[in-house]
Amino acid sequence: MNVEEYATMFSVEDGHWWYLGLRGMIDLFWRRCVTAERPRVLDAGCGTGALLERLGARAEACGVDLSPVAVQFCRQRGVERTAAASVTALPFQLATFDVAVSFDVFCHRSISDKRVPFREVYRALKPGGLFLLNLPAYQWLHSSHDVAVHTDRRFTKGQVLRLLRESDFEPLHATYWNTLLFPPVVATRLWRRIFPPKGSDLDTDWEGASNRVFAAILRLERGLVRATPLPCGLSVFAVARKP
Repeated sequence: MNVEEYATMFSVEDGHWWYLGLRGMIDLFWRRCVTAERPRVLDAGCGTGALLERLGARAEACGVDLSPVAVQFCRQRGVERTAAASVTALPFQLATFDVAVSFDVFCHRSISDKRVPFREVYRALKPGGLFLLNLPAYQWLHSSHDVAVHTDRRFTKGQVLRLLRESDFEPLHATYWNTLLFPPVVATRLWRRIFPPKGSDLDTDWEGASNRVFAAILRLERGLVRATPLPCGLSVFAVARKP
């Protein structure tokens, strides 16, 4: 990820509509799937630490990120149990964690073989451990924002499920999300292929009315996700178990 993108992420992720939507998805499937009272949790690719900080309220959580800059932002947030390390070589022993999470990390261009981090997470989980995963959807939506955050691969739900099964995980749930906003965002992404923006996708008036509206739309959408997997969207969210 470009260094300046970490600073932008750190400044907006507590209130930006996309991060609020992701935290809502995590909460939804955490309540549905995680039964341990205070599990040991790994955030594989913790970024600047807002999600890791939130996980710390319900779990014994630690995180790794490839970038020392990201780890510095975690420490600035007061999240100390972090280290600079790659998700392709996790610095943990076999069967250490009850839960692992990874959000928009395995799509990074530094991971040439996308199967490797799945296998590393599998190794680090205890038998019966859970894996909550989010990845960006559809390679044809690759945009200037993906370039800024060093995403080289976007996924279909079928590809995510195949990678999980090839790594011996048992998929429990999988859905697209960010579905109701899919048409306008697709139009924006395609427009930006012709006219790339100078700044980050996150560098917006996230405290304004549009941010509140988008956040409300994603809250409405989660009501649909509770009932059934959604057929398309900007991201794929999956939950799997290590047998």
